[in-house]
Amino acid sequence: MRIEHRITEGRLKEGTVCFNYNGTENTLGDSPSGKMITDSDALSFVYLFEDGEEYRYLHFTQHVWPLMQQLIEMENGDPVIECEDGTVQLIGFTEELTMLVFNIEGNGNYGEEFMLAVEQAFKKTLQQTS
Repeated sequence: MRIEHRITEGRLKEGTVCFNYNGTENTLGDSPSGKMITDSDALSFVYLFEDGEEYRYLHFTQHVWPLMQQLIEMENGDPVIECEDGTVQLIGFTEELTMLVFNIEGNGNYGEEFMLAVEQAFKKTLQQTS
């Protein structure tokens, strides 16, 4: 069974990007994978947590994309998830996100709506290398 969680809130706290998760560390899975994919139908970036032989999916919705853009600009490492019982660092998050943003730019394979939304939300990142 595919287990999915949604991240819709976050903030900058003492120079670190923190995303809110209404659950425990245990419900996320065994450990952060360092891998990210997309769900273009749901208009979200998806960070993967390893859970034995399977993955659990942590969807980052458009609500937090401005914070994710800020994370890339800060060049300050990876964000954390604040759970009910602690925090978990999302290893590889920023690098994976940046790579995906550049892969999505101009790439209709992700779907027109998702591609345009990403290009708009991450315009600053995409303009820095133009």
